[in-house]
Amino acid sequence: MGSGRDKRKKAKERKDGPVVGVGTVKTEKKTAKNEAKKERRADKRLEGDEDDIDALLARMAIEEKAKKGSLEVSTDVEPPGPRVSASFQPYITPRGSFLFLFGGEYVDVSTEKVNVYKDLYRFDVDKRKWSKIDSPNGPPPRSAHQAVIVKNTMLVFGGEFTSPNQERFHHYKDLWRLDLTTWEWDCLPAKGGPSARSGHRMVLQPLKNRVLLFGGFYDTGREVKYYNDLWELNLESMKWTSLGPAAGATALWPSPRSGCGMAVVGDTLWVFGGYSKAKDDEDPDLEHGKTMEDIWACNTTTCQWERVKKVGMAPGARASFALSAHAHPKAGPRAFVFGGVSDNEAKGGEDLSSEFHNDLYTFNFERRRWFAAELRPPADAKGKKAGTAEQADKLAAMTSDKNSALYRAAVKIQASYRGYKVRKAYIAYRIGGVVSELLYSPATFGLDLSSLNMPKPRARIGALMAVVANTLWLLGGTVEIGSKEITLDDMWCLDAVKLDGWQLIRENTVGEELLKKAAEDSESEWEEASGDEDGSDDSDDSEEEREKAKKKSGPSKK
Repeated sequence: MGSGRDKRKKAKERKDGPVVGVGTVKTEKKTAKNEAKKERRADKRLEGDEDDIDALLARMAIEEKAKKGSLEVSTDVEPPGPRVSASFQPYITPRGSFLFLFGGEYVDVSTEKVNVYKDLYRFDVDKRKWSKIDSPNGPPPRSAHQAVIVKNTMLVFGGEFTSPNQERFHHYKDLWRLDLTTWEWDCLPAKGGPSARSGHRMVLQPLKNRVLLFGGFYDTGREVKYYNDLWELNLESMKWTSLGPAAGATALWPSPRSGCGMAVVGDTLWVFGGYSKAKDDEDPDLEHGKTMEDIWACNTTTCQWERVKKVGMAPGARASFALSAHAHPKAGPRAFVFGGVSDNEAKGGEDLSSEFHNDLYTFNFERRRWFAAELRPPADAKGKKAGTAEQADKLAAMTSDKNSALYRAAVKIQASYRGYKVRKAYIAYRIGGVVSELLYSPATFGLDLSSLNMPKPRARIGALMAVVANTLWLLGGTVEIGSKEITLDDMWCLDAVKLDGWQLIRENTVGEELLKKAAEDSESEWEEASGDEDGSDDSDDSEEEREKAKKKSGPSKK
């Protein structure tokens, strides 16, 4: 009966013609009903488990679809909130110089919940003002992705979405393109490209009109897989090609890693440091994390890798540091490296402590040599400049013999220890005489270390850093205080040629009370270590203090 009724209805429509607009209205009602049903399902799933990542992504997709919003560009807005692991790319045009910030994440200090962003900001370097671009149909929220700017477009690949309690992760393998003239997003085909991942690195190679991608990791919730594959994205065809390593190949190649540094200079691709995890040989439930300090150079024509010897004042093993390339007008191309983290395991890997850094290094690509970026206070008189030069000459003469105890001890301690730990190192190495006096009382030897009291960014990981012309810009990042993660929102800049000190653009607004207390506790430990004449360490710390010192070793190292 029902079937005959439908047939009669259709016959009537063929005779009289369809009623204009009725079908469209019915389709819209049905679509809205289905979307509401999907939203109710997602909300119901999230009521029982706020870390249900599929339900979270489904609800966000529904909300984005329901917006049907138009483009909105807001100028002279408040700076972005605290964030880490976002993309931060320079964009130079005849109209001005800009920095584009996209995505990232933030850990709320009060709730310890993670918020992942999908917002897009533009920073006008000349005016020092922010704009926010709200463009529809863009990528879903993500962090630990990578972005490059090519002409008038920004390309974004991969990244991850983290559930509020960091229990589950969704990794992306999508490639997005943003037109920087119209602010329109489109998702490009990703067939045959890199697998889903985050913590990878991606750079533009103008010489060959392509983008290179290396490494990263993928977290299933049960295990974490690290990558060392190298890919190219041809900017004409917009297609991916794998450059290796080939299955079963025995050629020299960097080990799998995430959170490394990467830069391309001419025909050479450089990879620095990074982080990975490996299963324990005896206990399959135990994993060992490893921060790396190796340097690799790849000839991108032959795709042959070379491990580069560390020369000069090099940073120690670390991951999640910020790296930006800079073309120095005299010294040539070089990389700035700031911050990062080094992990130290104890008790067979059951205990993990992490040391965060705020030191600044440069790597000269042509000389293949590391330098500690020595910041110099601005000179206000010729006499002051001359005095500084005399002190530098005196220090150079004192440390000219690289086999001397003075040189070896100073380099070892200053390269491996920071803050109050330097004092502990003096005791551990039982250094005395002229070495001790130099390190404890540099003024006795005519050394001006006033630069040590100059303001500078605090130690952190995942900071956003980029070079525009001859200015280095630094924003955000994360620091851990005990078991708490504090995501920062301060902003700094530094003249990359003069190196005459960091300039604070915006003060940090998050977790300052916790950071201040941690600094006071560190000062107390410093004083205790300084007064410990028998060379003992902090082995008498209470169980509670040791527990507080443990750092959460998530798979990030992004």
